[in-house]
Amino acid sequence: MPTETVRIGTSVSRLRKQSHPSTVFGRKQETDDDKLVHRVWSSLSTMLKLPFVLRGNRRCLSSALYLTGDKAREQFAVLVPYLDFNHKLGNLESLKRNIRLRKYPLDCDNLIQQWELYRDVERRKKEIEQYRADLQKRIQQSSSKEEQQQLKSRAVLARDDLKMLKEQSYKVADAFIANSFLSIPNDLHERTPEEGAKCIYEKPEPPRAATSNRPGNVDPVQEQLEEFGPACLYMTGDAAWLDLRLPMYCSELFRRNKCILFCNPDFVRSFLVEAAMVSKESLFLVQEEDEPADKVNLLHLCGGGSLLSFLGYFTKLSVFPSALPLRLVASGKRYHFESAQSNEVQVFGAHTTAQGAVELFDEMVQIYQQFYEQLPVGYRIVQVAAPDLRPTQSMRVDFEVFDRRNQRHVKVAELGYYTDFLSKRIAFIYHEGKVQRFPHVIAGTAMSSLELIKILLGNGITMQDLPMLNTFENE
Repeated sequence: MPTETVRIGTSVSRLRKQSHPSTVFGRKQETDDDKLVHRVWSSLSTMLKLPFVLRGNRRCLSSALYLTGDKAREQFAVLVPYLDFNHKLGNLESLKRNIRLRKYPLDCDNLIQQWELYRDVERRKKEIEQYRADLQKRIQQSSSKEEQQQLKSRAVLARDDLKMLKEQSYKVADAFIANSFLSIPNDLHERTPEEGAKCIYEKPEPPRAATSNRPGNVDPVQEQLEEFGPACLYMTGDAAWLDLRLPMYCSELFRRNKCILFCNPDFVRSFLVEAAMVSKESLFLVQEEDEPADKVNLLHLCGGGSLLSFLGYFTKLSVFPSALPLRLVASGKRYHFESAQSNEVQVFGAHTTAQGAVELFDEMVQIYQQFYEQLPVGYRIVQVAAPDLRPTQSMRVDFEVFDRRNQRHVKVAELGYYTDFLSKRIAFIYHEGKVQRFPHVIAGTAMSSLELIKILLGNGITMQDLPMLNTFENE
């Protein structure tokens, strides 16, 4: 796609004309104060003419997660994400390495250029604010009415200059924060391979079960899964029973392992979709009644079995440190825009420290294994490489079940470690004394019924081969 160039400050010449030092102060000889304002506007004029080159997949769109002051007048800002500039931009070599290993489409040079511009504009706003404060002191200390009048005129014009500078700074902040800074991915964990996935555990496929009475020319997948398009599927027979009981049994297994059962909503707002760095095009958009045409915080259908449905509960939530670590599990639908819905089990955990979160991550992996060890299938656990991680993830493992028919492994579950990346974006906090801190989060899909059922049926496995589901029903 062709690059898009956004020029900021199209009315700089008009602003310079209104606030030129000789006009502001009404004198031919410039004082030190005059030179300060002249330097501020001269530098700003140059900076605001710099082009921002944004890649095709970094379009300058209105953000629901971060709203500048001018947009907040018309749109409701649900939250303000924590912008950790020092951590993200304090070590540029580490950032470039992260982008390179992930093969992530972010122009670091352009990002740094915008960062320098943003800092310069903020610094100059402070200079004018300080200049106004100094004028106010001089007005109070002066005993001459003529001098007071001159100082008041300067103060009024400085106020107008600051107002115009703030209006221009909104464009700078929107281009830098909403379209670049919030696109920076999470840091990579030391366990994450740089290239190529790494198998950390594998269970071989068990011996073939005895053949059933089903005719050899009948495909159980096609027989019990009737597709009426890419997003419409009808289950019958064992497939329907498995779709009901597998998520129930999986959720109960996590509950027995000290996880709290949750029931999450099926809908989510755009600001949370952006916080999780999920493509809005992958979700159904819900048309609300009397919805303004310029509304940015729209409503999406995600399903209660997704990470997005958990985030709404923890947004702007402050918890006691004693409530951590958290171990939660929810079962629900997962809706995809161009594929069939699925029943999924989603887990969510939070800890006060990075080390504690990684230990919690390993505990969750063991619970995953308890579930898949009971299935008569071969499976493996794969440590995902950096290029295959989502931008919000620092580390992830995938559970892949062996598909006997196609002689390959198919991903049916995953567990990711998100550090405090998500917490900072949704303002999920706890306090240590008077210090505000952000929990480290783990989350993942423990099972996706649709993919798992296809593999089970394809491998010739029926409800009779899964006695734990029948036992669970009797309980």
